[in-house]
Amino acid sequence: MQGWRKDESVQYGFFFDALKCTGCETCVDACCQQCGTTRSTACRTVTRYEGGVWEEAADGTCSTTLFTYYLSLSCHHCSAPPCVDACPSHAKFKNVGTGVVTADPSKCVGCGACASACPYGAPKHDPVRRCTYVCDACAGALGTHPEPACVSACPEHALAFDDIDKLRAAHGSLAAVPPLPAPDLTQPNLVLNMAPAMMSSFMRKAPASSAAVR
Repeated sequence: MQGWRKDESVQYGFFFDALKCTGCETCVDACCQQCGTTRSTACRTVTRYEGGVWEEAADGTCSTTLFTYYLSLSCHHCSAPPCVDACPSHAKFKNVGTGVVTADPSKCVGCGACASACPYGAPKHDPVRRCTYVCDACAGALGTHPEPACVSACPEHALAFDDIDKLRAAHGSLAAVPPLPAPDLTQPNLVLNMAPAMMSSFMRKAPASSAAVR
């Protein structure tokens, strides 16, 4: 991506490639540095999921469908964002030129209603500072950064940010895997690339690694 276009017909979104992600959390570090947040209020999070089973055949041989994968997620800049509707002070809105969900800090009262409304847990409420952080795709850095900090920082190129129509044309339209909610709830502008084994329903959530590449 060479920079955002100011075009009312454009809706931007994220692409995440789970086959490339190693769970290093470099994207989270870049996000925290760019936004001035801590890990607990970071606008991007990396979570590890694992699943599958060991199976024993009648002849005593064993096979496995075990797997582990990571999801690196932030705000999905949904086409039907519940956080915008939930905000009592109208601090959240969809940017007309990019479709990015944006927050006006001068209007935010720190109530956390947007965080409670989001099924993805994207907005991060900080009760100490009485504010809520949400990914705006580093909109404030436009002119100095052609793409969000998390995308630029990823050493494996597992993230991309662009016109969602272009991302879907290039990578498909998958926008949900367990345990993410059904995409028809909020119409997330997100595209995922997952291996077939990752779609298994035998999943249990595991703590994400605390290790990070800096």
